[in-house]
Amino acid sequence: MESKDTFFKAFPVVWVVTIVVGIALWLVLSKAWGIAYILGSVTSLMAMSMLYKNSKVIVESKSVERAQKLAVKNYAFRMFFYALILVIAGLLDSLELIGTMLGLLTFKVVFYILVFFEKRGEVTW
Repeated sequence: MESKDTFFKAFPVVWVVTIVVGIALWLVLSKAWGIAYILGSVTSLMAMSMLYKNSKVIVESKSVERAQKLAVKNYAFRMFFYALILVIAGLLDSLELIGTMLGLLTFKVVFYILVFFEKRGEVTW
């Protein structure tokens, strides 16, 4: 993948959104909301980074069976990790479960917004 891909460009934007929204939630709602949002968003960033790195290995795989197994294994690991973070957020009183869920969705929302604006021709990187 080239550095011009929208997926790759989403990472720095998500970091900025994470910091701004995390601080805003901390100040407006509570410390628990800010930390929970940041936890979810950083988890999503980590998972998407793993997806980006593993996609190259899967695409370059010579065997279709091996590529399918790797893709399923990586997907299952990401979903397990998301579930683990949500369970931890749900069990701890110092974190807000909904804030964590919103953080987990941040990367996808930012990515789709960037795709939308690039398709309209309003964003050129």
